[in-house]
Amino acid sequence: MRKAKIHLSLLFIGFLVVSSNLFGQSKIILDKQSGGGYCNKYFDLGDHGFALVFNKNKDLEEGYGASATLQNNVFYYSKDLVKRANFKISTNGQFSLYASKNYLFVVDRLSTKYWVRVLNFNGQELASKKFDIGAIGLNYDLVSKIHFTALGKMIFEVYDGLEDLHIYQISLLETQESGLKEIDIPFPSSNPLENLKYQGKWKLTAENMGYYILARKGANSEYDPNAIAYQIAFYDEEFGLFRELLLDNILTENAQMIGKDASFSLNPTLQSFIVTCNIIKNGKVGFMVANYGMNANSNVMKLFWQKEFELINNVKYRIVELDGISVPAPPVIMNKGDQVIVCLNKGRSNVQEESINQMVVFDGQGNNTFNAIQMGNYEQLNLDGFCVDNDNLYSRIKKLQIATVLKPYCELQNIEVLDIDLDAMGNELAIVRNYDISKNQIIIYRFTKR
Repeated sequence: MRKAKIHLSLLFIGFLVVSSNLFGQSKIILDKQSGGGYCNKYFDLGDHGFALVFNKNKDLEEGYGASATLQNNVFYYSKDLVKRANFKISTNGQFSLYASKNYLFVVDRLSTKYWVRVLNFNGQELASKKFDIGAIGLNYDLVSKIHFTALGKMIFEVYDGLEDLHIYQISLLETQESGLKEIDIPFPSSNPLENLKYQGKWKLTAENMGYYILARKGANSEYDPNAIAYQIAFYDEEFGLFRELLLDNILTENAQMIGKDASFSLNPTLQSFIVTCNIIKNGKVGFMVANYGMNANSNVMKLFWQKEFELINNVKYRIVELDGISVPAPPVIMNKGDQVIVCLNKGRSNVQEESINQMVVFDGQGNNTFNAIQMGNYEQLNLDGFCVDNDNLYSRIKKLQIATVLKPYCELQNIEVLDIDLDAMGNELAIVRNYDISKNQIIIYRFTKR
């Protein structure tokens, strides 16, 4: 086994950067001394960066109650490693970290009680609020998702037993005392889906540029639709109805949808909607990806581009089962700047498995730049699988610069890749954890595009 040659003692300001202009590489190492303990949490904040949380004890479980206070040493980085912050924060419950365009949000939750602190990207606390969602009849299990806006508001997305949407909001930056309150959503009175037999419930799709976007699906049948459309509603910051749009039949001639749903996502950079679903066309199984945008002359959205793909060797990989029993999930959409990544995943029997998927990547004009069977996606890497990879299921990573720094870790024990990232500009990021107790290192690599 080859010895690791990456251990460094860090003596100042919590991190060390090793840069090489020749190779366009940046390297940051955090260890037990500089990190203030052991890295027990990693938060992927999407386009807003990532955060690593260190505590004094190894594999520390979160405390509950005032007698179980945790001291957290947080290291925040933007994806380009330009913005950095190191701050300490105490928590008593379940600790989570989120980000929006303008702020970092630290959530300390103990059952239904929340303590939320708002920080800038320098780690300076700007505001904090404590509230109890139980006071208005909510509990944690009823909350489908929480959102944080660029203006410092916290949104709770809740669906009741009838699958009807409810939105609760609290402004975290207001100095005056104001609690969580339900928003009276003015749903559109028009119904362009009225000629379709199935009309779905409203879902909160995205928050972008100060607007909230809700959508609901219509189809000829709930379980086997041969036509599918979306009614889309835009709301301003105060949830005033701003505009309505119709995304009309997304299926091409002779294409039939497999399953009962499609994936629907807003790409903030392109300011357009990506829709994808599984299809069968001319007897062949595949999936469709389409990009729709605003139409100045109509409320019906304009189709920018549409692509269809056959499944690659479905007999071997069995990504979609046509057994009359299985209901395949639609492909998953990821947006990275003007880059669109679509993954059709094979089902997993447990969350520890890494999924096999057919991954396709598009640029903003709809040009397909990648299409292959892969393990995981651009945000996942099973190091053991990457090191062996007899079926070439990590071909996208092998072409990247980070492959050169990942390969030596194949000869080491107790190594985990926390995250990998390839942005729309071609810059690469890899975060590796060596959880050998004698080292306890986090190593962050970044390569600029060649």
